[in-house]
Amino acid sequence: MSCEEEREYIFQCPECGERLEVNGPMRETLVERGCVICSATVTEAAFTR
Repeated sequence: MSCEEEREYIFQCPECGERLEVNGPMRETLVERGCVICSATVTEAAFTR
């Protein structure tokens, strides 16, 4: 795993407010597919370290 994959992020959906701690690969998946709860479009702005 690269350092980027090991880093943790906090995701907060801009639509439903769901908060999740995710790793790099899950972050990429959320940006590609949207929120796992409400399917809202997700951008990089939805993540913090």
